[in-house]
Amino acid sequence: MNSITKDYLTGIIFKRIADNINIHRQSKRHLGTTEHASVPTDEEVLDFIISIPYFDDRLKDFLIGNLGETTIIISQSWENEFIIKTKLWADSMDWLHGNDRFLKAPMPDSMNLERRFLSLPY
Repeated sequence: MNSITKDYLTGIIFKRIADNINIHRQSKRHLGTTEHASVPTDEEVLDFIISIPYFDDRLKDFLIGNLGETTIIISQSWENEFIIKTKLWADSMDWLHGNDRFLKAPMPDSMNLERRFLSLPY
């Protein structure tokens, strides 16, 4: 078991979305160029956290800082699951192309079972 901070977890998200943030920006019409074009903004990281369908609301609140807690104790398997789910969303067509339609549409039960939410480890 390891004690980690929300900053550690958001750092994983930051690194993962940096690989293809420009694809996401183009879909959202953020075409401005800067010398740090591949560096996600805080707003983009927040957008990712809010929109990820693989995290439950409590985990999202922890990552955003709404719970008041800054550290949690996790297992290696929980961290691996966090990384896998972050990668799945960061590489998904829905995230890359800014498609939020699935968040509003009812999901078939089979899809919900496959998409088990990752929650805080306690």
